[in-house]
Formats: sequence, C-alpha cells, structure tokens
Amino acid sequence: MKKIIFMLALTIMSINGVKAFDIDVNKIELNSRTSNLTSKLNKTYNIDIEDFDNRIVSDPKVEEFSKKLTNISLSKNSIQKKKEQMTDYLYISSDNGFDTLNGSLFMQMYIEQLEKEKIEATKIKDIKTVNFKENEAMSFVYLADAMVNGKKQDVILVYWLKLQGEEYRLYYPWLKTGDSLNEYFKKVTDNEDKGIVIGESYNQLSLNSEDKISVSTEQLSHIYSDNKDSVVQITGMKGNGSNSYGSGFFIREGVIVTTWSLFMQLLSESNYIYANDCNGDSYEILGVIAAQTDYDVVILKIDQNAGKGVSFGTTTELKLGDNLFMINSKNNSGFSINYGSFISLNKGRLKNMFLLNSSDVGGALFNSDGKVVGINVSDQLMSELSYANSTDYLKKLQKILNKQDYKKITYTLLEAFKQNYYVSFNEEKTYNNITNDIWNEYKKIGNIEENIKLNLVKGIYNDGILSLRYKTNVNETIDSYYLVSNYAEELIKSGYKMTYEDNYKKIYKNNDYKVVIKNNLNYIIILIMEN
Repeated sequence: MKKIIFMLALTIMSINGVKAFDIDVNKIELNSRTSNLTSKLNKTYNIDIEDFDNRIVSDPKVEEFSKKLTNISLSKNSIQKKKEQMTDYLYISSDNGFDTLNGSLFMQMYIEQLEKEKIEATKIKDIKTVNFKENEAMSFVYLADAMVNGKKQDVILVYWLKLQGEEYRLYYPWLKTGDSLNEYFKKVTDNEDKGIVIGESYNQLSLNSEDKISVSTEQLSHIYSDNKDSVVQITGMKGNGSNSYGSGFFIREGVIVTTWSLFMQLLSESNYIYANDCNGDSYEILGVIAAQTDYDVVILKIDQNAGKGVSFGTTTELKLGDNLFMINSKNNSGFSINYGSFISLNKGRLKNMFLLNSSDVGGALFNSDGKVVGINVSDQLMSELSYANSTDYLKKLQKILNKQDYKKITYTLLEAFKQNYYVSFNEEKTYNNITNDIWNEYKKIGNIEENIKLNLVKGIYNDGILSLRYKTNVNETIDSYYLVSNYAEELIKSGYKMTYEDNYKKIYKNNDYKVVIKNNLNYIIILIMEN
C-alpha cells in the first residue's frame, strides 16, 4: 500500500481584523517526511517489488455507461418504463439467441428486485470497473445514501457488460444489499461455531464462456486438511477486553505474513497482539523481520518455531474463472474454507470475485493445487469484487528464511514499537476556544470522538473553519495517517467523496463541508470548513 503522509503549514494571523484562516488548501506549501520502517530492518530480508503497482484504475468508458444504467435504475419511472429504457442498452448477440434471451430475463429480474425492495438512492459513492476477456467488462456501483425498504444500508449495483461494435451493452445486471452480504458472513460464522469447516462460494456466477469450474466437497476437504496448519488469525487486544483481528499465514515455521495495513491498525488500536491457529494454540508476536509498505506486507516472528510454511504457486498462471480458496476464521476461533474465483491480474494486483470482510484481510489465497498465489488486502470489503496482492514477490524471501535456523532469524523487537506506537485511550481531550454548541455540531462529521483515539491538544474555530490538532505519539517510522483511518472511512461511509489525494494530504467533500487531513511532524491536523 502506498504510504500517505500528511503535513499542513498553517499561518494563524493574530492581527486584529484579519481572518484567522485565510487558506487555499490546494496551494498550501508542503514538506515531505520519509517514514520507512524497512530502513530500520535487516536488509537481508528486503522484498523486491520492482514491477508491482497497487493503483486501482477504472475504465472511463465503462464508468460512464454504468452511470447511465444507474440513473435508469434509480429513477422514479414505472417498472415498464425502466424496462423499456434498459432494453435500449441490452446486448444483442448476432449468433447466440440464448445469450440475448438470458440478458432480457436477467434485466427484468433486476428491475423487479429494485422495485420489490424499494431501493432508493441519490448519489453514487464509487464505481469500480474490471475488464476481462477481450470484449467484456464488469462494473460495481456503490451507492452513498441507499435505502432498502425504508432502511439505510449498503447497496451495490453490478453490471456485466459486453462490447457490441465499439460500444458496451448490458449483458447481465444484479444487485446486492448489505443484508444479503451480512447474511452470508453470519452463515459462515454460525457454521464455524458448529465446527463445520467446509464452506461455499458467495457467488456462483461463472465468468467463463464454458461451464463453471466445479468445486467438490472432496477438493475443499483436501485443500483444507493440507493447509489448515499454515494459516493464523492475528488479534489485537484492547484494554477494555475488546479486540480486532485479521488473517495471516506461515511463510515458514515460526514466521508469519500479514498486511502492513492490518499490522498498523492493530498497533494503533491495541495493547497486545498475538496470533492463533486452528489447533487452538496462541503465539506471541516477538517482532518485525521485514516490511514493504508499498506492497502492503509485513513479516513477523512469533515466540515458537511452530506452524507449517505454505507452498507458493505462480500467480501469472491463473486463468479467468479459476477457483481461489481461503482458510481462516470469521469468529476468531474456528477455521473454515471458502472459495471464489479469479478475474484478472495487472502488475501484481489480483481482482477476484471473492467476498471479503475485515477478518479476511491478510489471508492467503490458495489455487486449486493448494498453493498460495495471493494475499488479501483491504481495498474493497463487503463486495463481490475484492483485491489481493500476488505472493510471487515473497518466494525469494521464503528461500532465504528457509535456509536459516529459526533462532538466527533477526527481527526488530515488537516491544521497541509499543511505547512509541500504541495509542493511549485514556488521555483527556481538551477543546480550547470551541464552544459546546459548535463542537456538538462538528463532532458528528465522521463521528470524530469515536473514530479518532488521539489526544486533542488544540482546537480553534473561526469564520466557519474548525481546526483540530491531535498528538500522534508515533516516531518517524510509522505513517501517522493510519491513526485516523477509521475517521476517513467514516467520512466515505457517510457520503463524503475524496476529491484530492497526493502523498501529503487528502481532501473530502460533501454538499455542506470540506474536510482536510494533514500531518505536521508529531501531529495530525484536521480542518473542517463550510463549502
């Protein structure tokens, strides 16, 4: 994951009659501060990612067509009118009448489901696109303020498109609601509670022109039994007894892999981190062996020479529709196996039809031979579309680690991180010259008090601009922005759109407010201003 460091240079004018905040946020002069944990670690364990690129690029042509389809879907027109409008955009096959008939039936079912569940929304939060095969694409449209039968929840509209001539046409539309996604995860969790380890795919859709590659119970059982000792859950415990957790896997005995972003979350929100496996054994995290933040991976040493190292497959050998498998735990206790399918690979980034939630981040993706080809990242959760990073980049490191005795594998002590990186949740917030009325209004934006667990050392409100300065209590090797990632996620969730991003700042907007997040040495500064 690309590291994002924010720094804000503010000049607060104290001269009488001059505004305290005369700021053009797009012209603020910025200073860069490199924060690189890998420079502090043993360079023997460096991870080469020369051709890796974690950018998510959308196809503008697909995106624009998806907006047209979404406008029809969410219009106030009658069912019949919507069907007529949507029919104008349907894919018509010149040599396969079955394809054309299927598209028409799917479209009718889609519109009827929209009406049945009374789907309403006025904004598109995001559109992710996937191009696969030579003439097909898929788009995932995330709605910002969706209502389902009068209840606010997540809704994703999905369009499978095919090129007809030079224009995309609609082949197969469908939609997913937050309830249906949660029901799937609840089912998996309930099965794990009952000791059921064989799961299923959330989506049975085949992206192949041929029949879907079948997955038998025998194959699932075989992959699970061969690899269950190679996976772990990684948990961060808070002082109040609550925890947050994700996934990981053994690259060799005594050494586990997870994402850098999950590791940062656990460091910033927890007081103690440990790993546990499917046998009920728990392991203390001793420290960090290697990290590559652009690639979003960290290699951790545990306190025992335990576990079973995975075998890596070759990501570039994956084909469209190939099944992928994941072994982990939704309830942080029992483990189970579930599967999805591969869509595409570009510069080390996999796009998959594989529904993930936060507990799946850091989990290994196995191919049909039971070899690891990817590691799940958090770029898209609670969606049939998800992302993973190729594990081809870890093969060289695995060979190096396998040649060393467990006791001789060097690492930076986790204890050395704790005093500098763990957040204290008991520090009292102080609001300098902000009245209660103003604070009660602004604290609702992004749910500040709940989502920023940092010490607020200075707060100023003037001329419709609120400035909050938080002490980060981290040293230069950690990206401070991770400490307010929950706040940023809440802004997006509540309808804000990120309108600007570079290596130093992010700007979020809705119709009423603009929110700017910056990093200034050991402080995070948040500006909230009226549009």
